[in-house]
Amino acid sequence: MVFLFILEHTMLPLFTLVLIGYLVDRRFHITVTTLSKFLFYLVVPSFIFTNIYTTSFPSNSINIIACIAIFMIICFTIANIISKWRHYDAGMTESCRNALMFNNTGNLGVALIILVFSHEPFVVNGQTPYLAEAMVIQIIIFVIQSVGLNTLGLYQAGRGRLSARDTIKVIFQMPIIYVFVAAVLCRTFSLDAKAFYFWPIMEMAAKAITPVAMFTIGVQLSQTKINWFDKEVWIVSFLKFFILPLVGLAMIYGANALVPGTFTAVGAIVFLIYCSIPTAVNTAMYALEFDNNPDYATQVVMNTTALSAISMTIVIFVGHLLFV
Repeated sequence: MVFLFILEHTMLPLFTLVLIGYLVDRRFHITVTTLSKFLFYLVVPSFIFTNIYTTSFPSNSINIIACIAIFMIICFTIANIISKWRHYDAGMTESCRNALMFNNTGNLGVALIILVFSHEPFVVNGQTPYLAEAMVIQIIIFVIQSVGLNTLGLYQAGRGRLSARDTIKVIFQMPIIYVFVAAVLCRTFSLDAKAFYFWPIMEMAAKAITPVAMFTIGVQLSQTKINWFDKEVWIVSFLKFFILPLVGLAMIYGANALVPGTFTAVGAIVFLIYCSIPTAVNTAMYALEFDNNPDYATQVVMNTTALSAISMTIVIFVGHLLFV
């Protein structure tokens, strides 16, 4: 019963938006790069700034950040093992690292958290008291993933094709870097960002992240030919949907054993969802930009996204059984 409830009220609305994007593109042939730039330069930076500025971060934030960093290191190590086993070249190794290390936590992740903690059993007297705590942890994950993807992820995608100097130059063209610093400075020096005339625009743009992001994924799915029998793609897909959630689960119990209180029940569910989210769309964009195994990178994103309708429902269901 809980499984069907999650499927209907969490996964179905999200993938309906994906389906709408898919069908609209089939009819009108949308330019996915335009949608990506809209997300990249307005929606995502607005979401990051408004949430960092307005969120009160808990005292255990450092512990959660450490867990996220450790999880990414584990993903990096697994990618290296897979690369040696499959005899990947340098470019393919970097693509595999990006596929495992960076998740679609900004698009699909945020939308999932909002929906999961806006429905039973997290609704009390018509209110959503657990949503704020869940979003704080999700924002921490999102910021680390965004900064990491647009620095280390970009470097890995361009490795061998860009010099270190050129890579750094591209990194400093990323708006997310400046938005993150600006939000931190505003909080540190108690600057009233809400008095700035651009604040209402950022608030409106931030609220658009879920529909625009899921619509964009649908458009990209429509424009990508997926080879369902690519063995290398299925290796990553298997790891994303079966092995990494188990790693995340072990980390939750391990962290709470070593430092009690690192993960509350809400935090555990959010972290478990993070560990099983499909590969970030931007990994495919960077692979295309630097011509670093773009077919492989794009198929990993599409394969993991398409299959996540089932796998993510199972993960959320398991989270309910273990932590609620």
